[in-house]
Amino acid sequence: MFPYLELVKKEVYRFLSIWLQTLLGPLSTALLYQLIFGHHLAEMQTGIDGVTYNTFLIPGLVIMQVLLNSFGNGSSSIIQSKYTGNIIYILMAPITPFVVYVAYLTASIIRGVLVGVVIYCGIVWFGDNIIPKAPWVLLFFLIIGASITAGLGLIAGIISEKFEQLAGFQSFIMVPLIYLAGIFFNPNNFTNAWQKIVMINPFMYIVDGFRYGCIGYSSYNLTFGVIFVLCSAIIVNIIGYSLIQSGIKLKH
Repeated sequence: MFPYLELVKKEVYRFLSIWLQTLLGPLSTALLYQLIFGHHLAEMQTGIDGVTYNTFLIPGLVIMQVLLNSFGNGSSSIIQSKYTGNIIYILMAPITPFVVYVAYLTASIIRGVLVGVVIYCGIVWFGDNIIPKAPWVLLFFLIIGASITAGLGLIAGIISEKFEQLAGFQSFIMVPLIYLAGIFFNPNNFTNAWQKIVMINPFMYIVDGFRYGCIGYSSYNLTFGVIFVLCSAIIVNIIGYSLIQSGIKLKH
């Protein structure tokens, strides 16, 4: 238990030591999105009775930054440790691969959740009566969603040999999947062909479930979303743990 807590403490201290970048940076981005989209699309119909576009946008912006920052924490930490060579000290320490993986995963989730809290407090004032309607649902999709992107971040950090490869993973895989998950629009507005495509995107269910927790509206079956997201989290983190355990791109 002690090595686990020390690793988590190290990782949390790492991102808190640059809080202007890791906490206020995402807040400024979310504020810009809220000001630009919320202002210019204020009259846009959300398809939800009594919910303005500003209110609709807030949960999407919060969970978007949660997902991106959970991904960024683990991926940047692993590749920086590989680049500087200090990853060897963690691998040589008497710590099991499971403890190492769970510690990195926990720290990444903590960063994502902290960023989400900061952004929520910063942009909630743009909406109308944004009080969580289903707190436990909100918490589930917040934690499990962050665990998926945190696991993907660890996978990307392990398999990437250069910072350019990691940037490509985020730019060409993570960002498109998250942006097409219904953050800025109601997924029900998609045509039939796009509807089928987004149905296999786990981030769409994360955003949809998190929005339900905030405003009490879901575009898709919530039970199916819970099962799909939970299964995705298990699969992603099994893959991530197996990579840590095998030492691929870490020991050699």
